[in-house]
Amino acid sequence: MSRHRLILLAIAMILIFLLLAAAIPHVTILELLVLAGLMTLRTPPATHFFKFITFFGTPAFFYPATAALCLAYYTRRRWQGFWAVLITMNITWGIMEWLKNFYHRPRPSLGPLEPAPGFSFPSGHAMMGTVFFGLLALWLLKNCPPRCRGHMVPVTLIFLLLLGFSRLYLGVHYPTDILAGYAAGMSILALFLTWWNEG
Repeated sequence: MSRHRLILLAIAMILIFLLLAAAIPHVTILELLVLAGLMTLRTPPATHFFKFITFFGTPAFFYPATAALCLAYYTRRRWQGFWAVLITMNITWGIMEWLKNFYHRPRPSLGPLEPAPGFSFPSGHAMMGTVFFGLLALWLLKNCPPRCRGHMVPVTLIFLLLLGFSRLYLGVHYPTDILAGYAAGMSILALFLTWWNEG
Protein backbone atom coordinates (compact mmCIF):
# COMPACT_ATOMS: atom_id res chain seq x y z
CA MET A 1 0.00 0.00 0.00
CA SER A 2 1.31 3.45 -0.90
CA ARG A 3 2.22 6.07 1.67
CA HIS A 4 -0.69 8.24 0.55
CA ARG A 5 -3.22 5.45 1.07
CA LEU A 6 -1.77 4.56 4.46
CA ILE A 7 -2.17 8.16 5.61
CA LEU A 8 -5.76 8.21 4.33
CA LEU A 9 -6.41 4.92 6.16
CA ALA A 10 -5.03 6.37 9.39
CA ILE A 11 -7.22 9.47 9.05
CA ALA A 12 -10.29 7.34 8.31
CA MET A 13 -9.65 5.16 11.37
CA ILE A 14 -9.24 8.23 13.59
CA LEU A 15 -12.55 9.62 12.32
CA ILE A 16 -14.27 6.28 12.97
CA PHE A 17 -12.83 6.27 16.49
CA LEU A 18 -14.16 9.77 17.16
CA LEU A 19 -17.60 8.84 15.82
CA LEU A 20 -17.72 5.79 18.08
CA ALA A 21 -16.69 7.89 21.07
CA ALA A 22 -19.44 10.42 20.29
CA ALA A 23 -22.01 7.62 19.98
CA ILE A 24 -21.41 6.19 23.47
CA PRO A 25 -24.25 8.05 25.25
CA HIS A 26 -26.72 7.05 22.54
CA VAL A 27 -25.95 3.35 22.16
CA THR A 28 -25.10 2.08 25.66
CA ILE A 29 -28.59 0.69 26.31
CA LEU A 30 -28.54 -1.16 23.00
CA GLU A 31 -25.08 -2.49 23.79
CA LEU A 32 -26.29 -3.82 27.14
CA LEU A 33 -28.99 -5.73 25.29
CA VAL A 34 -26.31 -7.24 23.05
CA LEU A 35 -24.28 -8.30 26.09
CA ALA A 36 -27.39 -9.74 27.74
CA GLY A 37 -28.03 -11.77 24.60
CA LEU A 38 -24.47 -13.09 24.62
CA MET A 39 -24.91 -14.20 28.23
CA THR A 40 -27.56 -16.67 27.07
CA LEU A 41 -24.99 -18.29 24.76
CA ARG A 42 -22.45 -19.02 27.48
CA THR A 43 -21.39 -22.63 27.98
CA PRO A 44 -18.46 -24.05 29.97
CA PRO A 45 -16.50 -25.10 26.83
CA ALA A 46 -17.06 -21.71 25.17
CA THR A 47 -16.07 -19.89 28.35
CA HIS A 48 -12.88 -21.92 28.59
CA PHE A 49 -12.09 -21.23 24.92
CA PHE A 50 -12.63 -17.47 25.11
CA LYS A 51 -10.68 -17.16 28.34
CA PHE A 52 -7.81 -18.82 26.49
CA ILE A 53 -8.19 -16.45 23.51
CA THR A 54 -8.39 -13.36 25.71
CA PHE A 55 -4.98 -14.19 27.24
CA PHE A 56 -3.40 -13.10 23.95
CA GLY A 57 -4.45 -9.52 24.64
CA THR A 58 -2.95 -9.26 28.12
CA PRO A 59 0.35 -7.76 29.31
CA ALA A 60 1.41 -11.27 30.35
CA PHE A 61 1.42 -12.12 26.64
CA PHE A 62 2.45 -8.80 25.08
CA TYR A 63 5.62 -8.26 27.12
CA PRO A 64 7.36 -11.54 26.18
CA ALA A 65 5.84 -11.57 22.68
CA THR A 66 7.10 -8.06 21.94
CA ALA A 67 10.52 -9.02 23.29
CA ALA A 68 10.54 -12.11 21.05
CA LEU A 69 9.59 -10.08 17.96
CA CYS A 70 12.28 -7.51 18.74
CA LEU A 71 14.76 -10.35 19.18
CA ALA A 72 13.79 -11.74 15.77
CA TYR A 73 14.71 -8.41 14.17
CA TYR A 74 17.83 -8.08 16.33
CA THR A 75 19.24 -11.48 15.33
CA ARG A 76 18.89 -10.46 11.67
CA ARG A 77 20.50 -7.07 12.33
CA ARG A 78 17.38 -5.29 11.13
CA TRP A 79 17.71 -2.34 13.44
CA GLN A 80 14.89 -0.31 11.96
CA GLY A 81 12.43 -3.13 12.60
CA PHE A 82 13.81 -3.69 16.10
CA TRP A 83 13.33 -0.08 17.17
CA ALA A 84 10.08 0.33 15.28
CA VAL A 85 8.43 -2.60 17.07
CA LEU A 86 9.75 -1.57 20.47
CA ILE A 87 8.75 2.08 20.10
CA THR A 88 5.41 1.40 18.41
CA MET A 89 4.24 -1.03 21.09
CA ASN A 90 5.22 1.32 23.90
CA ILE A 91 3.59 4.32 22.22
CA THR A 92 0.43 2.29 21.63
CA TRP A 93 0.31 1.30 25.29
CA GLY A 94 0.72 4.92 26.37
CA ILE A 95 -1.98 6.18 23.98
CA MET A 96 -4.34 3.42 25.09
CA GLU A 97 -3.94 4.32 28.77
CA TRP A 98 -4.42 8.01 28.00
CA LEU A 99 -7.58 7.35 26.00
CA LYS A 100 -9.04 5.15 28.73
CA ASN A 101 -8.46 7.84 31.35
CA PHE A 102 -9.73 10.59 29.04
CA TYR A 103 -13.04 8.91 28.20
CA HIS A 104 -13.41 7.42 31.68
CA ARG A 105 -16.09 4.94 30.61
CA PRO A 106 -16.99 2.40 33.31
CA ARG A 107 -16.97 -1.23 32.31
CA PRO A 108 -20.25 -3.09 31.92
CA SER A 109 -21.45 -4.72 35.11
CA LEU A 110 -23.72 -7.29 33.49
CA GLY A 111 -22.25 -10.53 34.81
CA PRO A 112 -18.57 -10.29 33.83
CA LEU A 113 -16.79 -13.65 33.85
CA GLU A 114 -13.40 -12.29 34.88
CA PRO A 115 -12.04 -9.24 36.71
CA ALA A 116 -11.08 -6.35 34.44
CA PRO A 117 -9.53 -3.33 36.16
CA GLY A 118 -9.47 0.13 34.64
CA PHE A 119 -11.81 1.81 32.22
CA SER A 120 -13.62 0.34 29.25
CA PHE A 121 -13.13 2.62 26.22
CA PRO A 122 -11.30 1.74 24.05
CA SER A 123 -10.58 -1.97 24.43
CA GLY A 124 -6.90 -2.49 25.16
CA HIS A 125 -7.13 -6.05 23.86
CA ALA A 126 -8.46 -4.87 20.49
CA MET A 127 -6.12 -1.89 20.24
CA MET A 128 -2.90 -3.56 21.37
CA GLY A 129 -3.81 -6.75 19.54
CA THR A 130 -4.34 -4.94 16.24
CA VAL A 131 -0.92 -3.31 16.48
CA PHE A 132 1.04 -6.32 17.73
CA PHE A 133 -0.49 -8.96 15.47
CA GLY A 134 -0.25 -6.54 12.56
CA LEU A 135 3.47 -6.16 13.26
CA LEU A 136 3.83 -9.91 13.64
CA ALA A 137 2.03 -10.52 10.34
CA LEU A 138 4.38 -8.04 8.66
CA TRP A 139 7.41 -9.92 9.96
CA LEU A 140 5.96 -13.25 8.84
CA LEU A 141 5.16 -11.88 5.38
CA LYS A 142 8.79 -10.89 4.98
CA ASN A 143 10.31 -14.07 6.42
CA CYS A 144 7.96 -17.02 5.83
CA PRO A 145 8.03 -19.27 2.76
CA PRO A 146 5.97 -17.84 -0.13
CA ARG A 147 3.36 -20.61 0.13
CA CYS A 148 2.48 -19.44 3.67
CA ARG A 149 2.20 -15.72 2.97
CA GLY A 150 -1.24 -15.81 1.42
CA HIS A 151 -2.68 -17.06 4.72
CA MET A 152 -1.17 -14.38 6.97
CA VAL A 153 -3.74 -11.63 6.50
CA PRO A 154 -6.91 -13.77 6.80
CA VAL A 155 -5.53 -15.69 9.79
CA THR A 156 -4.58 -12.43 11.51
CA LEU A 157 -8.00 -10.91 10.87
CA ILE A 158 -9.85 -13.99 12.13
CA PHE A 159 -7.76 -14.10 15.28
CA LEU A 160 -8.31 -10.39 15.96
CA LEU A 161 -12.06 -10.86 15.56
CA LEU A 162 -11.97 -13.74 18.04
CA LEU A 163 -9.89 -11.66 20.45
CA GLY A 164 -12.39 -8.81 20.32
CA PHE A 165 -15.38 -11.13 20.61
CA SER A 166 -13.83 -12.80 23.65
CA ARG A 167 -14.10 -9.50 25.52
CA LEU A 168 -17.79 -9.24 24.68
CA TYR A 169 -18.44 -12.87 25.59
CA LEU A 170 -16.71 -12.42 28.94
CA GLY A 171 -18.81 -9.33 29.61
CA VAL A 172 -15.95 -6.90 30.21
CA HIS A 173 -16.43 -4.56 27.22
CA TYR A 174 -19.13 -2.92 25.17
CA PRO A 175 -19.17 -3.44 21.38
CA THR A 176 -18.15 0.18 20.76
CA ASP A 177 -15.08 -0.39 22.96
CA ILE A 178 -13.96 -3.20 20.68
CA LEU A 179 -14.63 -1.32 17.44
CA ALA A 180 -12.85 1.76 18.77
CA GLY A 181 -9.89 -0.38 19.82
CA TYR A 182 -9.63 -1.78 16.31
CA ALA A 183 -9.86 1.71 14.79
CA ALA A 184 -7.24 3.20 17.12
CA GLY A 185 -4.91 0.26 16.57
CA MET A 186 -5.32 0.42 12.79
CA SER A 187 -4.54 4.14 12.75
CA ILE A 188 -1.32 3.58 14.69
CA LEU A 189 -0.37 0.59 12.54
CA ALA A 190 -1.02 2.54 9.32
CA LEU A 191 1.20 5.40 10.50
CA PHE A 192 3.87 2.89 11.49
CA LEU A 193 3.75 1.34 8.02
CA THR A 194 4.08 4.79 6.47
CA TRP A 195 7.37 5.25 8.27
CA TRP A 196 8.38 1.65 7.58
CA ASN A 197 7.85 2.06 3.84
CA GLU A 198 9.94 5.21 3.86
CA GLY A 199 12.73 3.34 5.65
